[in-house]
Amino acid sequence: MMRRLLLVLRAIALGLAWFGATALFVLSPAIGSISSIVAVAAALLLSPTAVFRGAWSTIRAQPAMLIFLASFVSLTVCYIATSRQPSDVLLMAAFFGLALAPVVFLLADRRPGTQTAAIVCGLMVLGALVGALTASYDVFVEHKARAVGWAQGGNLMARTVVLIGFLAAAGLFANRSQWRWWYLLGPALSLYALYLTGTRGVFVAIPVLGLILLWAIMRELRAPRWWYAAGLAALVVVIVAALAISPRFLGIGRILEEVATDPSTLTDHSVGKRLTMWTAGWVTFLKSPLIGFGWANFGEASKPYGIYMFHNDFFDMAVAAGIVGIGCWVAILIAPVAGVLAMPRDRLHLARLYCALVLSAGTFIFGLTDMTLGYDLPTTLFAFATAVVLGAFRERRLEL
Repeated sequence: MMRRLLLVLRAIALGLAWFGATALFVLSPAIGSISSIVAVAAALLLSPTAVFRGAWSTIRAQPAMLIFLASFVSLTVCYIATSRQPSDVLLMAAFFGLALAPVVFLLADRRPGTQTAAIVCGLMVLGALVGALTASYDVFVEHKARAVGWAQGGNLMARTVVLIGFLAAAGLFANRSQWRWWYLLGPALSLYALYLTGTRGVFVAIPVLGLILLWAIMRELRAPRWWYAAGLAALVVVIVAALAISPRFLGIGRILEEVATDPSTLTDHSVGKRLTMWTAGWVTFLKSPLIGFGWANFGEASKPYGIYMFHNDFFDMAVAAGIVGIGCWVAILIAPVAGVLAMPRDRLHLARLYCALVLSAGTFIFGLTDMTLGYDLPTTLFAFATAVVLGAFRERRLEL
């Protein structure tokens, strides 16, 4: 009887885990923060996993999970110290993904292997497709100026679908099937969705993410050096074509030139406003450089400058938690790569490293022009995707 009950509970836990993964990796490009709430709720229900025998030893062996936990605790301490009323600390809910990532890691660690990696990457391809369909509906059916999805805006939708789409390509390195090239639909669909959102800050990350993907494909194919040049040329052609067919993206080159030569000549209002925000962020950070003003007092600290946030992860974290926040920001960004380097190499090493580079580089670039870490969906997606990759994207002993 007890054995049957345990089997039922295990099946329920497994179903709940895949339900949370589906909500986050498939539906988030459409429903935004709602998917983050669902994924966090599923992880909370599964949190008793963390008290099982050997759980702490497993977590302790993975530096990325320790970094997430330490960052969450450090930020919470800063926010408690700067809170003016008990409810202020509740804003740490946006960072719950960091605290619950070890739970996701433990669950993923129990079902490692190429099959799990292939399924997860398949879900992400579906996520990119959902993003493309949602964006198409917004623009061609609802006739909106740009795709925005539900419970989110165009910028958040773009950051989500692009990250998921490029992570999906890891299936190419985890699967030896002749059909494995279909995983490249992930990046392709995400680029289409990005085009419909018109989000320039995310478009800036595409050359970097494209180079990471190109490097990984060449490594997988053990291609000669001249292939790298051919692939780079193809990437340049795609980027130039995207710039040419979108007036909104076409202005990026001109904007970069104006910023590099004389920022006072900026003709783009949104970019000029962001430069003003970053200047205000630096001045505000210097007023309380040790532990900052707290996430709850964030808006008040920036109010003298007529803004409510700084549209930049570095300045957001610096103002919210001072030097501690900056340290956490750096540690969180490097956590995926540190986690991969701490693991022994196996046949899925390239898939893990590719995902880690996409997560770290993509989130860093996204955070240059908008809040990413500290916004519930991007933070949860970053932390949970890292946990799944480090836990499940490894070979079982029988596969070695």
